[in-house]
Amino acid sequence: MSYAGILATVNLYKTEKAQLTGELSNILMSITDASKQTSELMQKENQERASVKENYDADSTEYKVEMDDIDSEYQAKLQDINSWEAELQQEKQNKETQVQATSSFLDSFTEVLKNNVKKDFTYGQSSK
Repeated sequence: MSYAGILATVNLYKTEKAQLTGELSNILMSITDASKQTSELMQKENQERASVKENYDADSTEYKVEMDDIDSEYQAKLQDINSWEAELQQEKQNKETQVQATSSFLDSFTEVLKNNVKKDFTYGQSSK
């Protein structure tokens, strides 16, 4: 393979690695967002529970109904966020694998380029 071909391949893998790394960064930001949403959801649930405790007698039917409503509402929302976070974790793992593979190819072609340059130049030795 010619220098130009090897160099083009190296540049292609550099570009691909940069793109994959950017996508991985976006996934990591989404994972952080999912964690934040979980925390905010739990905080809101706790606030609503505290409000119900203040406004109803713990032995009343209304209290139990309100608490059950809060449980069902927040469990459904939490399940959605957890499902989204699990999908993001899978995407993250896939992107990390792609980045590793691309890095390996990039390293291989960079080494091929270095070796070809070394073979063609004698670094200060005269050729007779």
